[in-house]
Amino acid sequence: MEDFDMDADDNIEQENTVSPVKKPMQPSGIAMDALAGLLDSYSTTDMINSRRAATAIPLQIQQSSYSSTAKVAPTVRTPVRPATITQASTPNVAAFHARSNKAEVVVEHIGNQSNNKNTNETKKAPVIQLKSLVKPYKSMYQTMYKRANVLNKQIEEFEDLFLSTLNDKESEKSQVLLYPIGNGVQDEVHLVGRVVCDSAGQLNGQSIVLEGSSRTSKCNRVRLDVSSLPSYSLFPGQIVLVSGIYTNDGCFHAKQLTDPPLVPRPIETKVKTDLNFMIASGPFLLANGNLSAFEELLRRAEEDPSVQSLILLGPFIDERSSYVQNLQDKTYEQVFQDLIEKIKSFRIKTILIPSLRDIHHDLIYPLSPFTINDNKDLAILYGCEPSFVSIDGLQCAITSTDILCHLSSEEISLNQTTERMCRLIRHLFQQHTFYPLIPPNESVSIEYEQAMQYAKIDSLPHLFITSSDLRPFIKFIDSVCAINIGRLVKNQDSTMINNASGTYAKIFLSKTDDDISNGTILNDHLHIQILRL
Repeated sequence: MEDFDMDADDNIEQENTVSPVKKPMQPSGIAMDALAGLLDSYSTTDMINSRRAATAIPLQIQQSSYSSTAKVAPTVRTPVRPATITQASTPNVAAFHARSNKAEVVVEHIGNQSNNKNTNETKKAPVIQLKSLVKPYKSMYQTMYKRANVLNKQIEEFEDLFLSTLNDKESEKSQVLLYPIGNGVQDEVHLVGRVVCDSAGQLNGQSIVLEGSSRTSKCNRVRLDVSSLPSYSLFPGQIVLVSGIYTNDGCFHAKQLTDPPLVPRPIETKVKTDLNFMIASGPFLLANGNLSAFEELLRRAEEDPSVQSLILLGPFIDERSSYVQNLQDKTYEQVFQDLIEKIKSFRIKTILIPSLRDIHHDLIYPLSPFTINDNKDLAILYGCEPSFVSIDGLQCAITSTDILCHLSSEEISLNQTTERMCRLIRHLFQQHTFYPLIPPNESVSIEYEQAMQYAKIDSLPHLFITSSDLRPFIKFIDSVCAINIGRLVKNQDSTMINNASGTYAKIFLSKTDDDISNGTILNDHLHIQILRL
């Protein structure tokens, strides 16, 4: 649980919603009150209030002419983007310049064969390729039928994946078959479906429902009894294979739960030259829109002769910033253009990736790039959110959406020995997507047809990079190096002078003739530092 900690100085402002009045969730199942207390002790106010609470939803009463008993039909509310957001304070210029912990190493990994040296050699620009959206797409045209069809197709794809994986291990005489959900049978059977919650509250041990596909189960659902499982890790939207039997009360008693296989590993990759790049995530503006923190980041990248490129993740114009919310003398686009001009003045090979918190950009996930085919400055590349970036063959999966924080507040688990952050990231690789949570967090609006194409993880990356409000970390999971770089400017009390700056990462990979898709080789040749600005 240590990775679930926030920095002690974090004071991120909470989001308010104007949705129906919420009521406290009633504890049930696996000691939910104790679980909630544990999460609260490791969270700031922003994370606590971002959790979906049970919502007081009006019940639709249908009177029946054949019975005096009222039939109650609960209506599930679809999470929406908050209409109002509390202003967030950022450090002022004086507090930022008065800090005494500049360039402090927060987290570091040094491989056995990494030889990172800041030499005076001329920077050689690497070959960078972006796999991303080409142009913006029309949003809010998604009908309920299309949305349901996309989500159903995803379950069917996993059904085929489970069958091919299991039957490869079995003999021809004992081929595994999937049984339709909702059809009671006395034998032990295998079901594939999506984990959903039976109400508008948070998932718990007694509210787990398994939803089947249209092809196999006609979209039927069955309540899932997980009391006999020795261990599990579940969240809404997760697609799993469950083996068990139907009980007399209409539930499915699970005896074994199987996660989908990981996405395929990348093809053999060899790094012929040393790679050295920096990566940082917004917010970038101090109080009153000051660019001192952003300028210092660019200056460090330019003054370090070994740094070849810089990757910047949004938010660039943060919707939570008090300066942005009270902006009067400029437009959002003009403030963003000021940041672009700063990047051009430093002449650093830079990649820009947007965020859902960028108030001047589209707010539908996945996000299209900032600029489309009209960038005259070849030193700046524009990617989408999420993005796959190839740097001289090094495959980097990058997302600015805080999926780890969102999963942390929704996942339930029992008897798990794996570290929490490693487990959450592994869920992404097993579900083959950057954002497997369904329904999504209230701050995320998803266009599912586009997400199934552009937010899909087709192969394991070498590096998985995210910017989360959780504590920065460096983890190795299934031959993938996962990095949470934190945020460059933190919303906090400006009196905390020594913590007036956030963090960024510096990544070095030494050249090798070995295949870096091997986790051990990648571990040995990487040198990663997460530094204070």
